[in-house]
Amino acid sequence: MSRAKSCLVACAIALLCLAPAEAQDAYELWHGGKYEEAVASGLVAGTPAGATVAARAALSLLMLHVPPCLDCVHRAEQLARDAIKANPGAAAARIYLAVALGYEARLIGAVQAARAGLAGQAKSEVDRALAADPANAQALATLGGWHIDTVRIAGAFLAGLAYGATLDDGLAKFSKALELAPDDPVIAYQFALELASYDSARYRARIESALARAAAAPPHSEFERATVKRAAELLTLLQRKDGAAFAHQVRRDMGIAH
Repeated sequence: MSRAKSCLVACAIALLCLAPAEAQDAYELWHGGKYEEAVASGLVAGTPAGATVAARAALSLLMLHVPPCLDCVHRAEQLARDAIKANPGAAAARIYLAVALGYEARLIGAVQAARAGLAGQAKSEVDRALAADPANAQALATLGGWHIDTVRIAGAFLAGLAYGATLDDGLAKFSKALELAPDDPVIAYQFALELASYDSARYRARIESALARAAAAPPHSEFERATVKRAAELLTLLQRKDGAAFAHQVRRDMGIAH
C-alpha cells in the first residue's frame, strides 16, 4: 500500500471517533494548513481523535515556526500529553510528544536537557509508539533522529553508555522508515537535517540524496508542501556551496539553539 493510501486509511480510522462535522473541522483544517483553527476544532470535538488532531496541528506550528519557539514547544508537548491520556494505546500522540521533546532539548541546550531527562522521556515515548505500531514509518524516523541527535549532543561514547544511542542505529532506523514511506517528504527532510547537523561534510552525498528525494515528493497536505519547499531551498544552498546559509537553515529547522 502506498504512503498516501495508508495515510488516508489511518486518518479515516482515527476520524471515525469523531462526528462527521467535527472530522471535517479538525482534520481538514489541519490538512489545509489552518493549524490554529485545527487545534481549536480538535479540542472542541472532545474525543481522542480530536485531541490527537489538536496535538498534530500544534506540532506542525512548532516545526514551521521561525525562529524556533519554546512556548510553541511547551504547547505541543501539553497537547500531545492530553492526547495520550485520551487514548494511551495509540502511537501518533506519543510520536508527537517525542518530537516536541527533541525540539525542547535542542532549544534549551545539552545541560538543561540532561537535567530534565528529556532524552530518556523522548526514547520512552517513541518506544511505546513502536510497541503499538512496529511498522510506523514516522515512529522509526523519530527513533532514528533520537539516536543521531543524542550522539551529536553527547558524543558517541557517552551517548552509547548513558542512553544506548548509536549513529549506526540512527542510520538504520531512518533507512527502514524511508523504505516503508519512500515518498514521504517529511521523513526524507528530517533525515537530511539530522545528518547535516551531525556532520555535513562526511554525509554530503546522503544529505543531497535525501533533500532531492524530499524536494521531488508530491505533497499531500499543506504541511508537506511547506516541507517540500524547505527541502528545495536547502538543496539549492548545498549545491551552491553556500555553507553559512546552509548551516543557518539547518539550525533553524532543527531548532538548535544558536
